[in-house]
Amino acid sequence: MGRNLATIVSLLCLTAGLATAAVNVRDHGAVGDGKADDTEPFRAAIQASAAAREPVYVPRGVYRVGATLVLENTAMVGPEGGAWPADIDALPALVPTHRDGPCVELRAGGSLRGISIRYEWDKEPQSGPAAVLVSGIGAWISGVKIQYPWDGIMTDGVHNVGRLNIADVFIVSPRNVGVRVTGTWDVPALRNIEVWNAGPVPRPLERGVGFDLGKNDLIRLTDCFAFAMGTGFLLRDRIPGCSIKGGTWGLMTGCATDYCGVGIRVQGEHTLSVAGGTFWEHQQSLIVDGPARIRLAGAELKSNGAPAVEVRNSDHVIITGCSLLRPMREYRAPAVLLTGGRIVLQGNVIQSTDRGVVIGPKVRSYTGSGNMIDSPKAPMTDGRRRPR
Repeated sequence: MGRNLATIVSLLCLTAGLATAAVNVRDHGAVGDGKADDTEPFRAAIQASAAAREPVYVPRGVYRVGATLVLENTAMVGPEGGAWPADIDALPALVPTHRDGPCVELRAGGSLRGISIRYEWDKEPQSGPAAVLVSGIGAWISGVKIQYPWDGIMTDGVHNVGRLNIADVFIVSPRNVGVRVTGTWDVPALRNIEVWNAGPVPRPLERGVGFDLGKNDLIRLTDCFAFAMGTGFLLRDRIPGCSIKGGTWGLMTGCATDYCGVGIRVQGEHTLSVAGGTFWEHQQSLIVDGPARIRLAGAELKSNGAPAVEVRNSDHVIITGCSLLRPMREYRAPAVLLTGGRIVLQGNVIQSTDRGVVIGPKVRSYTGSGNMIDSPKAPMTDGRRRPR
């Protein structure tokens, strides 16, 4: 018993030692009352942390900053265990007062944890910076809440940002893009990230992107969710303003969208495997338009006013064991519309209040087997010319 008690006391002391081994922004003059300009105290704390090789610690409070805080091989952390996806503010908050750069820039080895970033606009913006800009390899973002930014978390599109890790992040009402990742050599990971756009900013559904993916080498997305964005997940090999070009090679597991205009939009040459997930949209759940290689398994794709699946062009698209649903009677559209590329549909439940599957004359190859098609009109319409 005595030995066990001694062990527990030692562990508690060790934990306390780790918690105090940090550079506190309050010790460098930060006030955190939501009124004072705390820019210089934060810069001083960051400089001291680099020299001491210790993280910057930010106690709870509201800190106004007027310039970008640059973290390189340095961590900035809030209280351990602070709640982030909530309607209350349990984290220390940074309020950027500048609009000519990001609130935080993460260079090589920089990390941000347990911090909230909240934008306060005098009027609805037409452009703006990212809340967090990533410009170096090995950056880590976790337990972070970002409220009302123009862009949430963005890679700079110029430098290699390989092995980027973003986890447990809640982004509220971004005006433009929630998370953009491009230029990763290699294996970045995005886990449990929610991009939520239900207010207080009214937004038309044709605007805004939840997750914007460019050139990525084996990116892994797990349990990521976009709500009420124009596009939930956008894959494109050319992103305006980014010098890095190329497609995404990666995985999506257990991801979801709801109340978006389009769920997953693939433009260009990409290789993507989607396992599971639910994609309920106002328009298409999946659009593929480019020489991409797309595989979906065990997902639910449900649309209102457009086909749940629309393939305009592809190297190949394989959809197996999915629910492809287009149930609204107010609109006329098939559940699946194929106008180009090569497609395999196998073992799916396909339901529509109009036609089931429509195959256009420019489809290069189609194979379907074991699908259950429930539609009041033709289960399948094939417009390809038959060989004589």
